Amino acid sequence: MNGCRTQLAKPAQTGDERWEGWLDELGRALSSGDSRAASGAPGDTPDDDGIRLERCELRGDPQAARTARRFTRATVREWGLDGLADDAELVIGELVINALRHGLSSRAAAPAAHPVRVVLAHTGESLICVVTDPSDRSPTPRPPDADSEGGRGLQVVAGVSHRWGWAPGHPGKAVWAGFTLPRGTARPARHLEICR
Repeated sequence: MNGCRTQLAKPAQTGDERWEGWLDELGRALSSGDSRAASGAPGDTPDDDGIRLERCELRGDPQAARTARRFTRATVREWGLDGLADDAELVIGELVINALRHGLSSRAAAPAAHPVRVVLAHTGESLICVVTDPSDRSPTPRPPDADSEGGRGLQVVAGVSHRWGWAPGHPGKAVWAGFTLPRGTARPARHLEICR
């Protein structure tokens, strides 16, 4: 997925070249329309070069954010990544709410033709959470506002994930957040920054 990447503000556990490779492979899989990568049969662990994908389409779902969070939790647990379930569910919830609020607002007829979709990708070394929507507008984190009740979703995504970014699609865009998988059984350390 060629697009915009956030600057790496956290200690890297996996090299940038690996992330770029995964994102490129994920972009090819998303553009081809395959529901799973060739090496991604259910229950299998992806090999060093494969990505396992799971998708959820949120067309006309009045409880889309809840559906997306449940799908994410179930998929991440099925993949044996229980330690990332809470963070992945939080990230997907924020990205879906942004897609519904901002990604669908610019095109009234878009939901029928181009619904919001959730895509989860397991590379063996990372978990990448993607939400697509039909809008061409880039996601822009808002400056913190102590009086505002909203507008902190991308700050939450940046604080919880190892990195995030977005890429233009055809049509629309894909916003993603990635987690480097912990080695062994330890839960990955969160790197939260104070918003002022």
